Order: sequence, then structure tokens, then C-alpha cells
Amino acid sequence: MLLDVAMQADFFLPGGSMYTTEAMNVRAQMYRLFEWAMSNNHPVISTVLRVKPGQSGPLGRIPHCVEGSYGERKLPQTLIPPYIDLGMRNITDLPDDILQRYHQIIFEQRSTDVFDHARAERLLSQLPPTTFVVCGAGLSFGVSQAAIGLRNRGYGVVIPNNAVLDFGSKYTKNTCSRLAAKGVVFLSTKTITTAHEVSAGLLEFHTDRPQHKRRRRSRA
Repeated sequence: MLLDVAMQADFFLPGGSMYTTEAMNVRAQMYRLFEWAMSNNHPVISTVLRVKPGQSGPLGRIPHCVEGSYGERKLPQTLIPPYIDLGMRNITDLPDDILQRYHQIIFEQRSTDVFDHARAERLLSQLPPTTFVVCGAGLSFGVSQAAIGLRNRGYGVVIPNNAVLDFGSKYTKNTCSRLAAKGVVFLSTKTITTAHEVSAGLLEFHTDRPQHKRRRRSRA
């Protein structure tokens, strides 16, 4: 499954309040992941940050993803129909057969932690064994919160090291160490999208090279 965090204009499009040149390359890799998910029929779970007017937001002092603003909108290339937006209501009910009826499920939030959303927490706690590919904005915030929460629930987690933004956070090094200690695997987008299968703790690659060589290449 693919889980993307805050793929929104303020972070990833020119003119966004927190846009940087790094975001252009990250955005291209994330589009590649969405094409992979769509082509292989992998379910997608997305978070969208909604910040109240007058507040700056959780990822920096510069106001971002403010409700009603240009920067709030989710990138159109990260929408895969049929999808459903479950909004921000903090209730636990879910539509019947939600993963069979929709390719993508979107959760709107005030915070960065996907597990703060009651519906998301319920859905992500009752899935069968699987592996999540987690990407998006805020490696030391929403991305790591999602990854650690998923690992605590027994899921495999892969983070594409070239499809996450860290905003120059001073916590990035410690975050990566903590994620590795939790069993999160870092791979390149190319390695992920050329895998035969992404399942619970398993990635089978389109290559006959030894495993240690594949890992060394993915960190480049």
C-alpha cells in the first residue's frame, strides 16, 4: 500500500509558502510512486493538512496549508479515482468494503499524525499483514509518525529516501536512526517501483544481483 503525507501545493508547487528547489525532485519521485500504485492496483491512503486561518501550521513558522488558500490543495496528480475524502470528522465509522470500493482514501487533519484521525486509526489497525510505502512532506513529522505507528501495529514499512521532504529539520538524523531501529527500510523509488511484489516484510526485485548490492545501490 502507498501512504502519502501532505502532498499539497504549499510544499510541492512553485508559489507555495514552503516550496524549495528540493521539492521539485521529490515531487517527480512521488508522481512516479503514484503511477506505480495506479498501474499495480495498490491501495492509497492520503493525509491532507488543514490549518485554521490565523495559525501558521505544524511544519514551520511560515503559514502553510491554510484552509481556503492556494497552498492547501492536494496535487491533482496524487488523486487516483475512484477515491473518497473522509474529511476531519473524529468518528470511527467507515463505509462498508471501503478498500474494495475505492482506490484511494483521503483523511483531512489539523495535526501531522495520521493516527490522530479516528477513522484512519481504525482502518490502519485492522488491515491484514502488508507493507506500506510511506512518502511525503515532513520526514521528522508526519512521515515518521506514520511509519512508527505502522511498525507498532506490525506492518512492514518502506520509506523511499528520494520521495520525502525534511525541510532542513535538525531532527532528521535522529529521526532516521529511530526509524531504522524500528525496522523501517529506506530504499530508492526506482528500487520500489521495479519490485515484483511489496508485501509484509517482502520486496522481490527485478534483478538477479545479490541482495547486498541492491541495498548499496538504493542508498546512492
